[in-house]
Order: sequence, then structure tokens, then C-alpha cells
Amino acid sequence: MHAQHPFKAAFCTDYENLLYACQHALEDWCARREQIASHGFASKEAAGEITRMQAAFVRAYSHLDTHKEHCELCRFVTRISARNHSGMSIAALDKPVA
Repeated sequence: MHAQHPFKAAFCTDYENLLYACQHALEDWCARREQIASHGFASKEAAGEITRMQAAFVRAYSHLDTHKEHCELCRFVTRISARNHSGMSIAALDKPVA
């Protein structure tokens, strides 16, 4: 069972859904990998299952990354965020050291 997701990306619902899918695939892959490792299911089938789950995560992450690059709203938020972070860095450097 998956825990509630601790993030909310209200600016783009498509991004949020892709982010949830990516997180879900990562959690499933990690949990199954840990289960197999702890129970010693070292078989060809188990290795194949882990590889398929890893590939599912990679696909989900790729969809998320592709969306972020092509969605006008996500690109806008990224630009604004980058501008705010660079401004914060400069402001921190301008403060005198006590």
C-alpha cells in the first residue's frame, strides 16, 4: 500500500499525475527489489521482474521529463523558479558576515 504523496504540484495537473506515476513506479520497484533480496529469490524470473519494474520506472520518469520540457506552463514555472533561486543566491552573497 502506498502512503499519501507529500507533494502537490498545483500549477500543472498533468505534471502532478505524471509525478505520482513516477513515484508509484519507483516505490513498487524498490519494495519488490527489497522483498526479493531479503527472501533470497535469486531466480531468472525474479531478475526479469525487477528489470521490468526498473524499466517501468524509467518510462514513467521519461514521460515526466518529456512533459516538463514540452508543457508551456511547466517551462514557465521552471524559468520563474530558476530566476527566484538565482536572486536568492545573489542576495545571500550580498549579506555581510557577522
